[in-house]
Amino acid sequence: MEEINKLNDKKLINGCANITGGGLIENLTRVIPNKFCLNIDLSKIKVKPIFKWLKQNNIKDHEMLRTFNCGVGFCIILEPKNLNKVKKFFTKEYKPYIIGKIIPGKNKVKLDKKIDWS
Repeated sequence: MEEINKLNDKKLINGCANITGGGLIENLTRVIPNKFCLNIDLSKIKVKPIFKWLKQNNIKDHEMLRTFNCGVGFCIILEPKNLNKVKKFFTKEYKPYIIGKIIPGKNKVKLDKKIDWS
């Protein structure tokens, strides 16, 4: 992904994760340093139609997040002050949006609120 390479060259990102097999939770835990936690607001996730369809088959939320990206294909970890600069590197179709923040903590990932599957 050339956008990420450009952002990295300009030192605008602190980390990133491609959300593939292993889902959102497992892939993000790999890039969170010890003594820090990614606090994800699940209500911020823009769920793609395919995942809404899958959810209709009685798959539990935790299993959906553990197995699928639920529409979040790539995560960028950055300083909040760099968000507008980072957004300029992407087309409207792939504009980054905030789903969480890094906080001090023992757990690598903390999930808040719920995904809107409707």
